Amino acid sequence: MKRQYVANLQDGDTVNDYFVAARKDLRDQQKGGKFLGMVFKDRTGEIGGILWNNAVAAARLFELGDVVNVRGTITSYQDRLQVRVDQVLPLREGEYNLADLIFQPDNTQEVSCKFRAIMETIHNEWLRKLVFSVLDDTEFFARFSSAAAGKKWHHAFRGGLLQHCYELAQLATAVCDIMPRIDRDVLLTGVLVHDIGKLDEMTHDLYVDYTTAGKLLGHLAIGADLVQRKIDAIEGFPEMLRLQVLHCVWSHHGELINGSPVVPKTLEALVLYHIDNLDAQADAFMRIMDETRDKGQVWSEYIQMIDRQVWTKERL
Repeated sequence: MKRQYVANLQDGDTVNDYFVAARKDLRDQQKGGKFLGMVFKDRTGEIGGILWNNAVAAARLFELGDVVNVRGTITSYQDRLQVRVDQVLPLREGEYNLADLIFQPDNTQEVSCKFRAIMETIHNEWLRKLVFSVLDDTEFFARFSSAAAGKKWHHAFRGGLLQHCYELAQLATAVCDIMPRIDRDVLLTGVLVHDIGKLDEMTHDLYVDYTTAGKLLGHLAIGADLVQRKIDAIEGFPEMLRLQVLHCVWSHHGELINGSPVVPKTLEALVLYHIDNLDAQADAFMRIMDETRDKGQVWSEYIQMIDRQVWTKERL
């Protein structure tokens, strides 16, 4: 039975419990030899670890994604908690409880029903055929519903992709009410398929990481290919609709520097880019705020990815 969770660890604690190994890096010590840098995760968060002795031998004992028992002491380095590891050993299946290691919200089925209800409001017959070729594919939609939307930054949990798309669908509906010139059916279809390539871009088991296909192609290319194959299976699908839907997939990162091979050139693609970015960044900010408050702090650590600290607004 797991007793120690990442979110509850404090400086000076002695650790003897199991976690998922999310990273391991053998590095050179200044005085010669190697040390092992690691990251351990459970359903409450992640924490770095470092092992100084017998690093090479320890690294051979486990692989990324393994469940490992970690013994060591919690220390603080550069204002971050980490585990000074004495021992790390892999566990066998049956020696741990998956529920201790993977966070999944308990409202996934409710979110799925609400998301489908919004998709049911699409009127265009061709787009309905495309959308429900995804939603009615039981095996495929089960994968969709249990996938994470990201490795770490936003909606990075099992069911996160579905949650992200449901939030986008709500945002899309609200924007269309304000701006009726938007083609609501195209925008909602784009919401469903924009990140669909993430199913194969990343693994979605104990350990979320990029697959070989994900590293070589990325989820825009993978997703566009998947959508094209879905469209090919619908005889008579209009060419202009095909181009609009695929453009939403290819352009939803908004800028060439962000990985989109084309920038948004339709109203629907532009709106999709902005609501996608809004939802992703807001979710990340809320996660950072919660983690900062849990540490009893008002300001987050400096976050290099966004070049700033985040204020929780606590203790005004």
